[in-house]
Amino acid sequence: MGLVMSKVSSEDSGQLEVGDGDGGPEMSPRGVSPYATGGGGVTFERKVAAQYLAYLLHGDNAPEFGDGRQAVGVAFQQAPSHAVDDLVVSAASPDDLEPSLVLALNIRRSPRFVQSDGSTRSLIRQFVRAVIDEPADGPEHRFGLVAAGAQDHTKQLGILADHAAKQSDAEGFFDLILTPRKFTAGIRQRLCHLEQLVRHALDDLGVAEADETPVRERTWQLLSKLTVLMPRLEAPDEKDWFEVTNRLVPVARDSDLMVASSLRDRLFALAGEYSPSAARVDLSMLRRASHDLLDPA
Repeated sequence: MGLVMSKVSSEDSGQLEVGDGDGGPEMSPRGVSPYATGGGGVTFERKVAAQYLAYLLHGDNAPEFGDGRQAVGVAFQQAPSHAVDDLVVSAASPDDLEPSLVLALNIRRSPRFVQSDGSTRSLIRQFVRAVIDEPADGPEHRFGLVAAGAQDHTKQLGILADHAAKQSDAEGFFDLILTPRKFTAGIRQRLCHLEQLVRHALDDLGVAEADETPVRERTWQLLSKLTVLMPRLEAPDEKDWFEVTNRLVPVARDSDLMVASSLRDRLFALAGEYSPSAARVDLSMLRRASHDLLDPA
């Protein structure tokens, strides 16, 4: 399966949970570990990176690449050239001479999409900056949020992103989502929180778009370019982490499952080395770093 896309029905999303209002202070809650609130956690972030290195190595298409594209490069921590910078994946179709997609990913283990969460405000500010700075030409640019498995807030965000991509303008999108009884209260509230997060981001960035229409326009633009991914990489459900091993069997030495498992672990270790050095990895570089575990053919 690889990464789990966010195409879930609106019935899967619950109501807004108790304590999900916007009256609290604008900071991460006390007593919550950095692993839960910032950066996605070292282990989770490296596993996500290892997945994309595996896509680069075995050449399969990932659903978020679309159009039969394959990964041709994985770059780590690419700020300031990319506002969304945890991973920047370049992908191309077999006939492309240059990458036709740049997918910039932020990785957060357990994001909470409420306007009172300081970590989420920073996250949305990065996405809004990326939307504002998007190049007018060149390859398609998309943004992604990667969270650890299916969680209420990220499922709801995925539903919003899916519907935003199918609406031609912000007005039609907001009219659709806010139609009474068409979506759950949780979905409508998540959009309201996101709209306020975008408003805060525009204020923080010094963009004079305080009235409702520009804020909603930016909110729709962000969602229409957003892919929400919820890979199952951690206990108790590690199905996608095991699947990385299965996908690597064809390129592992002797097509051996145990070698493929070692190759997956090598990619995980390499992700830990690449991230601090802001590495830009292509297929040749990755093959050299893992040649002893690869099938010579």
